[in-house]
Amino acid sequence: MATAPSDLESAIPFDRIRYNEQGLVPAIAQDYLDGTVLMLAWMNQAALHATLATGEAWYWSRSRSELWHKGETSGHLQKVKSVRYDCDSDAILLTIEQVGDIACHTGERSCFHQIEDAISPPPADTLSQVFQVICDRRDHPRLDSYTNRLLAGGDNAILKKSVRKPLRW
Repeated sequence: MATAPSDLESAIPFDRIRYNEQGLVPAIAQDYLDGTVLMLAWMNQAALHATLATGEAWYWSRSRSELWHKGETSGHLQKVKSVRYDCDSDAILLTIEQVGDIACHTGERSCFHQIEDAISPPPADTLSQVFQVICDRRDHPRLDSYTNRLLAGGDNAILKKSVRKPLRW
């Protein structure tokens, strides 16, 4: 459940945010469920106000010099769950629900997917990777797949299995 925009508006004392000489503050978007850092963008005062007022992420596009409603054209909106600012008040952290599971303009889930010219999702992405495997098995069933056998049994079979073999920590 997303935080109501009215709750977000009181989360940030606007007079304490320290913008740089261009009137911008870095904003980090982090998945609210698994903690994956999805992207870094910039906000000006208008973008921060729009984000808090609507409950969806707005940024300042430095290349286009305009407000940018994340996902407006792609459909990959960012629903804001919480907003924090750092100890120096010069960076913003948004915890978000990434609609469509793609934050990067390249089509990757996270903009931080490159390691020495290879594509590798950030390590906090394990839960999302498991979810993707389950979705892939659902969408492309394989006869030898245990996951497909559970899915074929429906919710009741999955729940019975979960109760019978609980996670051990």
